[in-house]
Amino acid sequence: MNDVKVVEALIAARPRLHVLLVGRHVSSLPRETLAMSPKLEAVAMREYEYTVRDWLEAKACGADLSGVDGLAYRCSSGGEIAVNREREPIGNLDELPFVTEIYKRFLTLRNYFYGHSLWPLVVFDTSRGCPYHCAFCVYPQTFSGHTMRYRSVSHVADEFDFVAREMPEIKTVMLEDDTFIVNKPRTLELARELIRRGNKLPFDANCRADIGAEKELLSTLHAAGARLFCVGFESGDVEVIHGMQKNNDDRRDAKYHDEALRFVQRCRESGIMVHGCFMVGNLNETPASMEKTLKFAKKLRPDTAQFFPIMVYPGTAAYREAKQRGYIQNEDWGAWLTKEGLHNSVVTLPHITHEELVSFCDRARRRFYLSPAYLTYKIVQSLKDRRELQRNLKGFFTLSRYLLFGTRHDRDNLAAPSTTQRHSEQRVRLHQIASAGRIESLHASAEECGDLVNTQNGTFD
Repeated sequence: MNDVKVVEALIAARPRLHVLLVGRHVSSLPRETLAMSPKLEAVAMREYEYTVRDWLEAKACGADLSGVDGLAYRCSSGGEIAVNREREPIGNLDELPFVTEIYKRFLTLRNYFYGHSLWPLVVFDTSRGCPYHCAFCVYPQTFSGHTMRYRSVSHVADEFDFVAREMPEIKTVMLEDDTFIVNKPRTLELARELIRRGNKLPFDANCRADIGAEKELLSTLHAAGARLFCVGFESGDVEVIHGMQKNNDDRRDAKYHDEALRFVQRCRESGIMVHGCFMVGNLNETPASMEKTLKFAKKLRPDTAQFFPIMVYPGTAAYREAKQRGYIQNEDWGAWLTKEGLHNSVVTLPHITHEELVSFCDRARRRFYLSPAYLTYKIVQSLKDRRELQRNLKGFFTLSRYLLFGTRHDRDNLAAPSTTQRHSEQRVRLHQIASAGRIESLHASAEECGDLVNTQNGTFD
């Protein structure tokens, strides 16, 4: 169901309810979001923890909302939409409470599953920001920025200890840093601290393919618990890599694929698996470049792989360029998801339609996952490790219907846009202020100003 409609239904049932929207989409389009319904009250832009706190405190005491940095809101008199000044990025990430404490209190963790991770899992960050400027990447452009900020090593290690002690059912930690090992000395320091503390929790992390192939770094990370790296290889074509601005230095583009192959091999030698992310529909994509991507994926031989058409999220350079070129087929946000809630392809290129992008991804998954060599590898892996057997079985049952029947692409949605623009990116989360600063101190304020709901789009994809 459309999130705006959900909010309207909640407010109809509970008129005293206050709702604050957070996330990537609303950060990029705060005015447009609030204009979707008079029932929408406010939006927290970009990093929202302290914006949520200050909004709650202002609501509790009746203060003027114009003083809340990072907030867009509907004025009580007249209904005009006001957008306050941007909030400065959080300098000291150690000030924030463990998000895993919030998971423990509010979430049923067995409802969340990554196909590449052991299950059940928890997800948290050790840093924010990314120094790279990939045109498609949504988080640095709409949430965390390009300046690196780190939690202290001891603070991160303390959260590992908390999960191990308080959440014994957890099998994996997924570190959702944009680029986990971008700062190698700090990464080594964290790994050595986890080893010193005797960490037994495996962890997975997001990583680039062209950094961190040193044997000492990878072997130390594996000893600390590193199990798998989720790597955005993106494309097997050098020109596509160049077009998406994957590297800050154009001279690195020509070496990118060789470095990626070396990285995967070094990970394999160190006992760390790799999940490969591949994307088609980039703005200079061709049918030939897509075939290069599939060939490259099979050559890399990652443990698991995903193939998706590009999502040109509002707020990204890719979105602005695609819109300027007329490649976006529909800006009714409801059409950007299928009826099942999966990503829908909305980009049509000069020589490739959105249907062809979806069809290629379906074929690529079959070619990758149903090859005899891959099936043999998975059988052997499952026989050697009971935990991987559980993960492989769960992943197989989730993936099998897409391998057999393909993706149900909503062509009708794209062919006939509705007259009312809908917003479907945000996932409503009731009674959750995930990772908002100083959670405990907010409860009294929440009770004073009525029932409050914070909606967050941070789901496990």
